[in-house]
Amino acid sequence: MSTKEKDFINDGLSNDDITLTISRIIIRAKDDEMRKLNENERYEKLKIEFDFFSSRYPMLFDLAVREDKFPWDNLSYMLNMRKKIIDDELTSEGASKIVGKEWFDKYVNLNEIPKNKKIKK
Repeated sequence: MSTKEKDFINDGLSNDDITLTISRIIIRAKDDEMRKLNENERYEKLKIEFDFFSSRYPMLFDLAVREDKFPWDNLSYMLNMRKKIIDDELTSEGASKIVGKEWFDKYVNLNEIPKNKKIKK
């Protein structure tokens, strides 16, 4: 991994700080003051309050402000991979391949995918 890529991963928050910030966003999103706002107003207000996080980790921020249950297991898995990249145990490419294969195996049922029909020439 290039120094630039590693610096990008490492110049944000620690894994613990990411987890803590997500918890704070979820708690804040559910408090009485925020519940009085519509979804867009709540989103924009949280985006301002958690400015660095929302701009640095936009996908995590979006997941945290949703009404859905936050996918803590998936986050833990991704943060473990992130740590391995930072600690030079894995490259970002290697981590991407591992995650892609494991999640494909976990979430894709090949029996449900229609077989390709043979194309006549």
